[in-house]
Amino acid sequence: MGIDLIPFFIFEQMIAILPNTTNQYVYLTLKEKQKDVGSWTNYLVEIQGEMSREKRYFIANVLEDNARYTKIAINTNTNDPLNGDLLITETGQYWYKVFAQDSDTNLGPKNSIAEIERGVLHVQTEQEYYNIPTITLPDNIIYYD
Repeated sequence: MGIDLIPFFIFEQMIAILPNTTNQYVYLTLKEKQKDVGSWTNYLVEIQGEMSREKRYFIANVLEDNARYTKIAINTNTNDPLNGDLLITETGQYWYKVFAQDSDTNLGPKNSIAEIERGVLHVQTEQEYYNIPTITLPDNIIYYD
């Protein structure tokens, strides 16, 4: 009878990706948890649909992993979880969790070392996350120094 405890050092953040798209990058702060958990070599990522509650897993394809950030590449147009790809064709809100582990083939969180981050994953069709306003300055105003 284990009790699932969420460590106090986990915080939630939001990331955004596009569905059915290649060459996307996600930046997370994962190495900072090493002081609390210990060392590891790989990351297991869990994605859970907010509406469906379906959980899916993939091994993160890490491009950079340093004290400041972890850069993960993800393709959402193919399903190859051992190589960091997960087929996502629908937009919507998802939850994600990142687990530290030493295996590059384990797709089960119970066999990982610890959960080190969780947050919200927004899958959207728009590439612009904000609109840049068009500012027009009147040309009939005289400015003095």
